[in-house]
Formats: sequence, structure tokens, C-alpha cells
Amino acid sequence: MAVGSIATNPITIEEFERLRLPENQNRELRNGEVVEVPFAKLIHKWLQFRMAELLHQVFPGANVLPEYPFQIKETNDVRLADVGVTTRERAQTCAELGILEGAPELIVEVLSPSNSAAELRRDRRVFFAHGTLIFLVVDAEDSTIEVYRKQEKSARILTIDDVLTLSLFGDEKMIPVAAIFAGITTPEAR
Repeated sequence: MAVGSIATNPITIEEFERLRLPENQNRELRNGEVVEVPFAKLIHKWLQFRMAELLHQVFPGANVLPEYPFQIKETNDVRLADVGVTTRERAQTCAELGILEGAPELIVEVLSPSNSAAELRRDRRVFFAHGTLIFLVVDAEDSTIEVYRKQEKSARILTIDDVLTLSLFGDEKMIPVAAIFAGITTPEAR
């Protein structure tokens, strides 16, 4: 059972939607298990919003959101991506449901103490199988970004001296890694 899990048996998305849980805590459904999502620290939120802002700047025609809600029916997952990016058209088709069907094409996970390496591996596999093309892991502790691409076997680790290159929606865009962490974990970029 996952850390923070509150259900003893796997449940479906439909059962999850019918649960009457207190609204003062975020919960996700992970592979049929209801999991409490820990309260995010301030640095986590700063990095989420910085990533959302930068991704919106480089992909202005896309739908970019922090805490992006999505569901994957095949695996009984109802999740919140720290930051998610998808097409506006795809987001609009799911607007009536209030949640994106399948995983966003780009997912950003800002590391927190509740993330385990095993959970991140499982998440990447599931998300890549259901729509994700790029999975980024932002690490505030050492100001790095792990870049996973669906078509590549290994990750690339970027430091503040590198540039994050993203090929998505037919465009190739670049974001200096220093701009992501500037003023949050490192001094302001010059």
C-alpha cells in the first residue's frame, strides 16, 4: 500500500468519485488505492508555478496548469500532475467532465519527501502508456531536472548550466535551467 493510503482494497474511479471524503485534504487514486497527498511546502509551490509560467510562455497555444487533474480509467488512476501540458483542443473535449482523460503530454513532477523512486518509475510507465511524451522531475535540493522522453531508454540530468529542450506539438522550445531555479533555489539569473 502506498504512503498515505487510506483504502484497504483497490477501488474503481467510479467508486472513488462516490466517496464522501473531507475536503480539507487532496486525495488521488493510484492504481485503485486512495492516497492522501501531503501538504506542499512553499518551495514546491514556487517551482510548480515557475514551471507553469515558463511552459505557458514557450507553448502559448497549449493548455498549461499547475495541479492538472487527469484520470486513466484502465489503471484506476485519478491524479494531479504538479504541472501538466496538453493541447487546448484535448482539454476542451474533457471540459464537461472536469478532468482530462489520459495523461497530459508533458508532466512535471516537483520532488517532495513523499516521492519514492519506485512510485516515480511506476508513474512514468503508466503515464507514457497513456499519453505522456515528456516527464520532468524537478529537484529543488540540487537544482537539477531529470528529463525522461517516451522514446528514450534513459534520462538526462540537467543542471543550472544546461538548457532544457522540449519538442512538443510540432515545436522545439528551449528554457534555460537557471531560469527555472532563479530566486528560488539559486541567486537570480543575470
